[in-house]
Amino acid sequence: MPPTDWSKLCMPERVAISNVAGAKVASKLNAWVAAAWSLEPAFASVQTPIAGVTTCYDNPTQLGVDRWLGAIGGYHAVGGAVAVVDAGTAVTVDIVDRNGSHLGGTIAPGLTVMIEGLTRNTAHLHLESVKHTDNVATNTPAAISMGCIGALAGGIERMQDKVRELFGAEHEWLITGGEAQQVMDLCTTEFRHIPDLVLRGLAVASEDLA
Repeated sequence: MPPTDWSKLCMPERVAISNVAGAKVASKLNAWVAAAWSLEPAFASVQTPIAGVTTCYDNPTQLGVDRWLGAIGGYHAVGGAVAVVDAGTAVTVDIVDRNGSHLGGTIAPGLTVMIEGLTRNTAHLHLESVKHTDNVATNTPAAISMGCIGALAGGIERMQDKVRELFGAEHEWLITGGEAQQVMDLCTTEFRHIPDLVLRGLAVASEDLA
């Protein structure tokens, strides 16, 4: 639920929400906004076109709204062709061309999810922290770290090569999400870090929300 100090904010004219937590959370947010401000919030969805961006996804309803808003936020932040990496529970890459066409992207498990998936059901495997080494790993925790790091960084860099091969070098690479700094530390890709990129996309898209 929203923090209680939100009730101390000035009365907003509108409330826009991006929700990926399902109908139960949406219902609670609806009730909270109605009780606090007597407003009905607008929930972002993958409408296309919106805010100058159109998706080429085969089935737009399968595109996560957070990915969609990140793509919109990235396109407007750059003012042209952009590749957006959102590094959190999952690591997603979304590509938008100079004309505002969302061309698609990739989805992979995030670093934490990869490590948890590997160690959860395996006896005697436990990792306190992810540590990078420039040498070959000589113990199991380091081997897990290096394997997951290599998979994550390699996937992003392979996608960068693919984008360059297909579309040229015009795309600027942005990154957002809770694990953004870890990814930036691991990859040779030059990123511009925008922590609130999805919220920026929500702000832009909210102007067109029905």
